Amino acid sequence: MCTLHWTQFLLALMKITLKETTYDLAILAPLLLFMGCGASTVSSAGSGSGTSPPVDGQTVSCSSGQTDVMQYFAMAKGNREVQFMNGEPNPIYTEVFPDQDFAVRGYWFWLKSAKAHGFDVKAFDQNYVYTRSTELIWDDNTTFKRFFHDLPIAARCVADNMAGPEIQVADTTFQYFSSCASYKSSKLGTARNDLDAPVVMDTGGNIGRVPTRILHYRYNCDGAYQNCVDEEQFFLASGYGLWQWKHYQNSALVKSATMNNITTGTTSATLPCPQSFE
Repeated sequence: MCTLHWTQFLLALMKITLKETTYDLAILAPLLLFMGCGASTVSSAGSGSGTSPPVDGQTVSCSSGQTDVMQYFAMAKGNREVQFMNGEPNPIYTEVFPDQDFAVRGYWFWLKSAKAHGFDVKAFDQNYVYTRSTELIWDDNTTFKRFFHDLPIAARCVADNMAGPEIQVADTTFQYFSSCASYKSSKLGTARNDLDAPVVMDTGGNIGRVPTRILHYRYNCDGAYQNCVDEEQFFLASGYGLWQWKHYQNSALVKSATMNNITTGTTSATLPCPQSFE
């Protein structure tokens, strides 16, 4: 703590006259305190040098009339603490870091089995939601593919009841990992992603009819972001997260999964390679 000499304290209780103008130094005392302590007391948080890392308790604040799409991407905390989405051919366990709804930035796991065999890692900040990594060999979660740069798939805040903006991504470079170590890289052409407006859909499971946004993740597109070979569709329900997934190649459905039954249970499994999620 800074201290002032006792004479400065006395001056703060007096009035002095300069050029026939009277100044009350009791009012000026805070300024004297500042001068006595020096500029090193000014917090660097106001210097424009960057923001502090997020901590639990900090949540994103979308503008009025906008929705935080994390409400659709990840199961709500009250649900995920004791439940998961069950279905075929695999379930989905959701783990969010930090564990709240929802921090300014962080990441989350979609674990596709109780042993964490099969997984997706997504990330988020105040601007976007991103895809980060996914499994390579299903029963070996030390193998995976990770984008060299997190690939944006949706704007974080979108207008209520409206579609999100289209996002075009030129650099889709990713790396292959085995035993937690990268060994080669590749690309997925260009990518074009958009998030539909919410529509109430019948899931066919015990969560019933729920507001759902569909993420369209298109890749292996040409240089003009057209003629995309692959499209993955993620059906995202408010409060529940992913309840259906479809993969199309050249407009033909090649794989799908439905996780539409919320079920009591959790998993203690996690991912062994920090390189897959940090």
